[in-house]
Parts: sequence; structure tokens; C-alpha cells
Amino acid sequence: MSARGLQEHPLWLQEIDAGLTVTPAYVLHGNLRDRYLVPREGGGWQPLDLHQALWDTLRRSGYSAVIRHTPVGLRVLPNEQAAHQLVTRVTGLSGDLADRPVGPDQLTALLRSVTSCRDARLALTIDYVSQWRPAGTPPSEAEHAFMQAALTVIHDARPVVAGSERTSGLYNPFLWLVDRPADLPPWLAGGSEGIRQIPVPQPELSMRLRLARGLVASMPGGTNLPASTLDTAATRFAERSDGMSLHAMIATTQLALDQNLGPERIDDAVRAYRTGMTDNPWAQPELRDRIRTGEAVLSSKVKGQRRAVRHALDILIRSNTGMTGAERGGDSAGPRGILFFAGPTGVGKTELAKRITELIFGDENAYIRFDMSEFSAEHSEARLIGSPPGYEGHGEGGELTNAVRQRPFCVVLFDEVEKADKRILDKFLQILSDGRLTDGSGDTVHFGEAIIVFTSNLGVPAVQPGQPVPVGDELVTVIKQAIEHEFTHEIRRPELLGRIGEDNIVVFDYIDPVTAEVLAEGFIANVLERAATQNGLELTLADEVRRDVIRLAVADLSKGGRGVGRTVESVLVNPLGRALFDLSPETTSVTVKELVREEGGWLTAKLV
Repeated sequence: MSARGLQEHPLWLQEIDAGLTVTPAYVLHGNLRDRYLVPREGGGWQPLDLHQALWDTLRRSGYSAVIRHTPVGLRVLPNEQAAHQLVTRVTGLSGDLADRPVGPDQLTALLRSVTSCRDARLALTIDYVSQWRPAGTPPSEAEHAFMQAALTVIHDARPVVAGSERTSGLYNPFLWLVDRPADLPPWLAGGSEGIRQIPVPQPELSMRLRLARGLVASMPGGTNLPASTLDTAATRFAERSDGMSLHAMIATTQLALDQNLGPERIDDAVRAYRTGMTDNPWAQPELRDRIRTGEAVLSSKVKGQRRAVRHALDILIRSNTGMTGAERGGDSAGPRGILFFAGPTGVGKTELAKRITELIFGDENAYIRFDMSEFSAEHSEARLIGSPPGYEGHGEGGELTNAVRQRPFCVVLFDEVEKADKRILDKFLQILSDGRLTDGSGDTVHFGEAIIVFTSNLGVPAVQPGQPVPVGDELVTVIKQAIEHEFTHEIRRPELLGRIGEDNIVVFDYIDPVTAEVLAEGFIANVLERAATQNGLELTLADEVRRDVIRLAVADLSKGGRGVGRTVESVLVNPLGRALFDLSPETTSVTVKELVREEGGWLTAKLV
């Protein structure tokens, strides 16, 4: 209680303390394996594990010991002779308690002896309950009998008045420690009188800042830095550690000591902890050089989309300079960059994502693609993040979380995002807002060094061959309005669109006839090269054949560059393949003289 100086203890400990007069049992769940800051006598703060923090709280109310039950034995806090003697007297257990597993039958007797003790204040924790059996399996008969007995004990428990400065008595409580309340039967944890569920949350910014102030001074060179520099580093550490436990922050500091990283390199230390990589590819000088020449490089690969290329590069420049989300103030918790490619089909959206990957990382393998039409079914999010406990595949991870965990510096492409199940859209919101995602096993995967790319065909006007199409600002307006309508009124996720950001929507133009001819020439060149490499043939096209193929390929641009390629395949590759199949193996050069349409519509290539 506040009168005994618990105002600065974590709230979950204050809640336990406040309930000691009325609550005999608790279910603690959530962030149970962390460290928790409690005031140190004489000033300062000390990070304690859960049982140390619990003991620090209970001893202030006159409790003599905390007994911790684990699958491998019992532990007693404090680890002092008087406490062990008291536990032996109350429970009847003797010898080395730490090496003696206590099963459900003995645990029932232990529980009764602790809660019914009238001359000493004790507490019992039952730890690792969620690991008693495989996920999804019912409790054994012995476990079920113990839980029924525990419920009876709760209803029979009475407060202990021994030696208290309080006017009312205090219970000798017992506490279940579970990953989630559902790991206990609902009739026990859900609505039983005398049981209080208390979540143990991840540390808030104020708690992380409090710990960071003590940690940065212990980093290499920290004792030689002025207080203002250390305070800046501590603030940066607290902001960058959003989503991390205090235990992880302590481990990050240890990693900084091992890597000789001082407080001024706290970003590198956090990155190293999260990704396993100290070096930051985003800070490499050669990356800036590649981005400077990126417009010419990307425009040579993605034809006819100079405006989209320039817009995408602006977003990459923000990512490279760490300016993504700068207008929101503080430290950006989301991904390194967000791109939403919108526009007609077949105009280079996916290709630009691939080429951006190559530009940034010099490696196309750093590109991770998901076709969201494959994730439209209910519960398909399990493929991305892994199955939850009790379901087939639990523990194997998800396709998305495994890929990003293995390659944190990457480009992640979600193709045709509007086709994804709404549950998956909620996962996207977590990635874009927090820069992290929790997989089916409860592990956190960080996206802070990834570029997230969405593609969409939303809002593209339907056009017929020969019909004029909207271009420039008109097309941008039409598509952005359609995207806003879809997210706001159809899938009802306006907050997701808000996190994407209007300026991150890159609109691609329709393929124009000039660009289509360039693409057709490129496809024809690919065909000739394939004939040389696969068949050892020097293949040429007669001028009239080349003109005919290009004319047919650019006649309908409604399908973009993909449609141009399909036409080249239909009018050239297919008839050419049949003609080459019948050639003599000794043939080394050949010219396609004519494409003849035979009865039934088949095209035949005449070779000379």
C-alpha cells in the first residue's frame, strides 16, 4: 500500500499488495520472465526477477517467505536458514527442497498447509503451469483433481492476523503463473470468487527510461561522458527499445560491452540485439551513391514510369537518412520505409520492388514476396505468423515471421494487398505502427530495418482498346480517391491507410504506345537470345515479321507490359517453338520469313 512506500513499485505488484486483505489467489500472466524495477533501500533502483520483486513487496507486509513451485522442485525466498526452517515446519517437507519434484497430490497438501497456516505469513507461487502439458491437450486426472482441490482451498481460505500492523488480516495467497489465463480451466480462472487475474505488462517508456539512465553509464566510455550526453543517450535507448523487455535492455547493454559500443552508438547496440548485426547497411556511404544514380538505373529497368520511380526514390532517401515518420516527433517505431504501389496491371509495380531491392542491398534474394490472393481465406494469417498453441504447425513459425527473422534487412512485398483477409490487414497495422509482429509462438519479430511494399490495382478505370485513358494528375486523383474509399468504407481499416500515409502512395501510369514498342523490342530480343543459348541457333526475324509482331503486341495496352509480353508469346514464341522443333539438328542459323495464320486460327512460322 502507498503508506508503506509502494507508490513507485510496478502497478501489478501494487495490485497484489492492495488485494492481500480480500484475495486468497491470483493468476499472473503476460510478461513474467522479465526484470522489474523496484526502489532500492537507500536510494536508486534495482532490477529484480518476478519472485524477487514479489518477495520485496510481501516482506513489507510482514510475510516471512515465498515458496516457489516449479516442475523440478521447490525454491524458498529469502534463501536463508530461518525461512527454510519455517517452510519445513509448516509443510512437513524436509531435506533439499530444490531437488525434489512435487507432483499434483503433494502440491494439494502443500497448498492446504500454506493457506491454512495461522501463525506465519507465507505465499506460494505455482510456476510454469502452461508447460505442464502440451498445448491443446486436456489436463490429466491428477492435474484436474488438484485444480478442483485448489478451488476448494480458495473458498475455504481465511485471512491471517499474525503480527500485522493492519487492522484486518491478510491472506496467505497462492499465485498461478501462466502464459495466458486460458491455460487454466475457465471455471477456475474465469469467474471464481477469490481469484483475481493480474496482467504483467511490457515496460512502459517511463520504466525503460529509468533503467536506461543506469545502463548507459556502464557502457564503454560512459563514465567519461557529461551528464547531458548520457541523458540524451538514455532517452534514445528508451525510445529505441519500444517493445523490448527490461531483461532485453540489460542484455543489449552486455552486448554493447562485448562489442565495445559506447552510449553514442546505442542505436547500433539495439539493432545488434534485435537483428544480430552490428553493421547498418543503411549507413553505408556506397548506398547513398547508388541512390543518387538510382533514377537512371531504375528507369532503365522499369520502362515508362519515370514519375513513379522518382517518387519511390524520394521515399528511399527518407529511409536512408532516417527521416521516415520525422513529422510525428520522437523515434519512429515503424519499418524503415513504406511504399504503396498503385496503378494498372502489368505496368512494373512488382518489377520496381525487385529493382529497389537490388539497388539497396545489391542482392535480389533480399526480396520477400507474398501474393495476398493466396491469403484471402479466414485463418490464413497462420501461414504468415505461425499457428497458435493447440493447432497443427504450432512452433514452426510463419512464412513471413521466419523470413524476416532470418533476413531483417530486406524488402517485403505484399502483392495485391486488397485481397488479403481482414485479420491479416490487422497484422499489417501492427507492423506499420510498431515495427514488430508477434508470431504464433509469442516471439517478437522486428521490422524496423525492412522496407514494406504493398501493390494494388484499386481504382484503376476499366478501359477498352483504343479508348483514351486518364493520365498524370487525373489518374493520381482517381486512384487515390478509390484507395481511400476502399480502406474507409469497404474493408473499414482507415487507420491502416493512415499508417501507410498518402505521400507513400506511388501511382503508376498506363503503358503508352512508345513504351510498349520498347517493351516489345525487348521481348523479341529475349526470344532471339533464348534460341541461341538453348538451341545453338543464330535466329533473325524478317523486317516485316518484326513489324507485325510489334504492331500486334501494342494494339491493346489495357493489360500493360504483361499484355505486351503475352502477345509476343502468342504470335511469335508459340509458332516459332513448333517450327524449331521440326528443324534438323545440324541447322545453325535460320530466319523467320513469315507468320502465316492457317485454318482454325493457328499461326505458323515459315523459316528459311
